[in-house]
Amino acid sequence: MDSADTNMRNPPNENTPNENPPNGDSVDPPTPWLKYLVDSIQSRPVVPHAKMPVERTAVYYNMNHKKRGIAIILNHEHFRANLNLRSRSGTNLDSKKLENTLQGLGFDPWSYYDRSLEEVHQIIAKASTLDHSDHDALIVVVLTHGEQGILYANDGVYKPDSLWLPFTADKCKSLAGKPKLFFIQACQGDKLDSGVIMRPTETDSGTGSYKIPIHADFLIAYSTIPGYYSWRNTSKGSWFMQALCEELNENGFLLDLLTIMTFVNQRVAFDFESNTPDNPGMHQQKQIPCITYMLTRLVKFTRKQN
Repeated sequence: MDSADTNMRNPPNENTPNENPPNGDSVDPPTPWLKYLVDSIQSRPVVPHAKMPVERTAVYYNMNHKKRGIAIILNHEHFRANLNLRSRSGTNLDSKKLENTLQGLGFDPWSYYDRSLEEVHQIIAKASTLDHSDHDALIVVVLTHGEQGILYANDGVYKPDSLWLPFTADKCKSLAGKPKLFFIQACQGDKLDSGVIMRPTETDSGTGSYKIPIHADFLIAYSTIPGYYSWRNTSKGSWFMQALCEELNENGFLLDLLTIMTFVNQRVAFDFESNTPDNPGMHQQKQIPCITYMLTRLVKFTRKQN
């Protein structure tokens, strides 16, 4: 049974996107303590120099530090009543799969469940102040509801950039020059992608037709593109996280990350289609992840020596 990680007024039944938008209720403003915490991150002095973790011309990021690094998983299933959001059935499957997959790659998973807005900022702030000198990389995963430009904590909303700004090279010196990887499972709007049928030509030796999303074959780069639904199966987990874990489990030590993410796109685009026959308007819809990157080298995980 497929659902979408976004807001939708008056969903007719559980086969349709499963949440409603906030109905004018406001959320509590940040506490003075949280404001102090956020301000302290923003006011950290700019660091003019940082230690190079690898040679300037290196093709690959250095994966030979003592530890792989931490992987923060912010998993949201239930939300405060005033937000008028339905529970995200299936998200705990995503979280467990991610823990196992990232642990298999050598990361140390830090999993958090249904945390408040204040706690989300606290978790990110704490991680950004750690010494990552012995770490190869950082991963942050968010599993939640969303709209274009915002994500939901248990009791309020925040902008996605608040997740990564504390880790910029001038704010977190020990991660300067190292890959910082963010994976977000959330809707970015309420548009639907009905797809386009690809049919073989007369000279094509392929086996038959298949359906792709209308935004396939672009490298834009989230679990979905801006403005669109992100689908989640209530019994198997989200399409994006299923594909991500499968690809990392199969090819995490064989291929570089951008190649892996291309195959994640392919899995989501070709292998999944919404199944909501009781709601024809939501039935047989497609999805394409959106992967923005500013990497300067290839990310290729190597096995850690015990």
